[in-house]
Order: sequence, then C-alpha cells, then structure tokens
Amino acid sequence: MFKDIAANFIGRFWSILSNFLFIPLYIKFLGFDSYSIISFSLVIAGLMAMLDAGLTATLSREFARLDVTVNEKINLFKTLETSYFIICGLCTFSVLIFTSNIARSWLNLNTIEVEKVSFFLKIVIVDFGFQLIMRFYLGGLLGLQKQVTANIYQVIWGVVRNGLVLIVILILPSLKLFFMWQAVSTVFFTILIRFALMGSLTGYYKYYYRPTIDILVFKKVWRFTGGMLLISLVACLNTQMDKIVISKLLPIKSLGYYTLGITLSMGIITIVNPISTALLPRFTALYSEKKNFEAANLYSKISLFVSILIFSIMSNMIVFSRELLWIWTGDKELSQMASVYLPIIAFAMGMLSLQIMAFNVCVANGYTKLNNLLGLLSLFVTIPGYWFATRYFGAIGTAYVFCFVQSLTTLFYVYYVNKKFSIAQSLSSLYFNQMLFPLILSLLVAFLFSFISNQIPNNRIITLFLIGLSTFFAAVISVLVLVDKNQKKNIYSFILNFKKK
Repeated sequence: MFKDIAANFIGRFWSILSNFLFIPLYIKFLGFDSYSIISFSLVIAGLMAMLDAGLTATLSREFARLDVTVNEKINLFKTLETSYFIICGLCTFSVLIFTSNIARSWLNLNTIEVEKVSFFLKIVIVDFGFQLIMRFYLGGLLGLQKQVTANIYQVIWGVVRNGLVLIVILILPSLKLFFMWQAVSTVFFTILIRFALMGSLTGYYKYYYRPTIDILVFKKVWRFTGGMLLISLVACLNTQMDKIVISKLLPIKSLGYYTLGITLSMGIITIVNPISTALLPRFTALYSEKKNFEAANLYSKISLFVSILIFSIMSNMIVFSRELLWIWTGDKELSQMASVYLPIIAFAMGMLSLQIMAFNVCVANGYTKLNNLLGLLSLFVTIPGYWFATRYFGAIGTAYVFCFVQSLTTLFYVYYVNKKFSIAQSLSSLYFNQMLFPLILSLLVAFLFSFISNQIPNNRIITLFLIGLSTFFAAVISVLVLVDKNQKKNIYSFILNFKKK
C-alpha cells in the first residue's frame, strides 16, 4: 500500500506541478482574456461531472470488494459501461445544442467574438465527455488497486494534453488549436486506459465492446449508485455555483482572477487525495469483512497527520497569498488582483479537505445519506447567497459565502461520521487537536516567517524556498506538539507495514 500512496502522490504532485508550469504559460501565449475562457471551460467540466451518475464510485467500490467474483465484476463493468455511454452520449449531444445561447446570453464577453466562443465550447464539451469516460476506467483501475498503473496513465496524459499543447500555441497562438489538441489527446488516452483496465480485469487485452444491460446489477447496487448520483449532483452545484454566478454577473476577467485563487488552493485537496485514494480500497476491504475496529483504528491513526498536513499548507497560502501568486505567474499586477481571493478560498479548501478521510469511511460502508442531506441543505444557502453576495459585493462576496458554507458543513460532517461509525475520538480531540490547534500553530509559524520574507531580496526562488521552509516547520512543530509518543510509534509502525505491503 505504501507504493500506492507514493504513486498517488507522484500523480497528484504532477497535477500541482503542471498547474504551476502551464497556466502562466497559457496566459503568456494566449492572453488573460483567453485564459478567462479556459476558466469558464472548467466550469462546464465541473457541471458535466454530474453525468457520472455515481457509476465511477460504484465501479471502484465493487472492484475493491473481496466478496465479489471476477465474473461478477466483468458483468458489472459491462453493464455500467453501457449505461455510461448512453448517459454521456445523450447529455453531451443535448448540451452541444445550447453552446451558442451560452456564449451569447450568459457570458460578458469583451474582446472575443460570440461565434468563436460557441465553437470553443463545442470542442470543450466533447473533450470533457471523453474525460468522464476515461475517469470511469481509471476508477476501475483504482478499485482493482492498480494505482501505479492508473497514475502512470494520468501523468502521461497530463504531459501530452496540457504540456505538449504549449508547442502548438507557441508556434501558432490559437485558442481553437489549444482546445482541439486537448480533445484529441483525451480521446486517445481514453482508448488506451480501457485496454489497460480490460487487461487488469480479465488477464487479456481487447477493445471489443458489446452493449450489455443486466437489471440484476442495478438491483444490487442501486442504493449506493443513487446515493452517489445525488452526492455528485449536489456537489457539482455547490462547487460550481459560485463560478456560474460570477460568469453571469461580472466581466469574464473576474472569473479568471477568481479561478486563479481556486486553482492554487486546490493544491491542498490535491495533496490529501493521494492518501485518500490509496486508503479507500483498504477501508472498503476491512468493512466488507466486518473488521470495523481495524478500520476505525486505521482512520484514527491517519486523521491527525492529515489535519496537520492540511493546516500547514493552508496557513501558508493565507499568509503568503500575494507572494505565491507572484511566484506562480510572474506577474505582480495579476497576483495583486487575484490575491484578495486566495486567503478566503484557501481556508475553505482546507476545511473541505478535512472531509475527505471521513467521506472515505462513508463510501466504504455504502453510506451516502449524510452527504446528500448536508449538500441539499447547503443549496438553500449557496444559491441565494452567491447571487446576493456577487451582485452587491463582487467576487469577494462569493468567496466569503463559499468559505462559510464549507467550514460549517465540515464541522458537522466530520463529527457525525466519527460518531456513527464508532471511531474513538472525543469531541475535544476532534475539534481542538485536529482543527483548532494545528490551525493556530501553523498560522503562528507562517506569520513569523512572513517577517523574515520582508527582509529578503525580491526574488521568486528565494521567496518560494522560504515559504516551503515555513510549511515544513509548521508541520514539524505541529507534530511535535500535538502527537504523543504512542501515536508517533503507531504511525511509524504503520508506515513500515505499508512499505512491506
């Protein structure tokens, strides 16, 4: 399992690194107006994620179960794959019809023609339709615990799709070529990853496809799939509604600035996801074998360290927001415009990240009720809240609403999951040791280092090194102060066991 975590870290590290490397170059070669269109394309991608319908999570969970035979898994795959093709095909075609109306009536465009934007959106929709199918196959590989293979494909796809496109736009700066290159790359890798999944599942590689629908499969998994579908729908609305409202009420450039803050702060979730992805099959296997105590013990061992990691990164994003954006983009004016959003969004993303491990426990148990309830309730705040805050306070108001909802949801969600699944953590341990104290310690360390940064030369490399040092010391000091000797010994033996596996 240690190599799975390492592979996931490499995959997620590449995701972070590619953002740092490529987005500033996209802005440089294509211009910030074009990047704002790219930002809106990501909103569409987020909304299209609703088409997943819970099928990827269902496939991954069923493939990870030890009480399901290979033949049952093959039949499950064929049925879910056929369903996926039908859903993605119909919905993608339906959305393609409305691209002209979206470009003309929704976006506040200044420098790019409506017809061009409509054409770009058509390419984007096809691209993200295939991305959904590709991630469905990747979910199967992850469920089979082929996490090294899955991450190798993701990294290579990222290099080809997001890296090599730089050569294209360097020779001919064109947003049309940018989107077309990305779409073709996604189609190609979708085919490759299906080959890899079939090989891992059946022992032989083929791309032969026969439409299959087995009603018995849906009877078996409909509760979990339906719950995950509702989670997906609500999550997409909750995570994309802020950007949807900004794109409607404010100039498209405002969305670009806001998205820079979102993209950078997503690094927090990206750091936690490798641990979560590697542990989910383990949680699923333990709960499927009724080893609830071992599963709860595993959660307790890892959750404090995940919290320390989250708050160490988040605090430095809050304190060094302008510096990080400047290091990233190399543009002081751009970093100044986007830095007002980053501290608020980073705090929200940090709180959201705290839900990830608890969510794993819920998924491993097939429990989705709580996510659906909280998600639906939060819509009563976000839908009117984003509209009111954006209209009267601009994008900064949107950021505050997003932060408030994520923070409040996290406080309740993590507590309830700990209580429901009998995870032996007291209320004080949960809220103080895992949230308040790591936050205070990390902020103190970051503020101390901020005084040092004011005395150093105006150099991006030196500043980045200092922020990295601040993050490292925040994590180390938090571990020394908050983790007792027994926990340190347990986690050390835990890591050794992972390495052996």
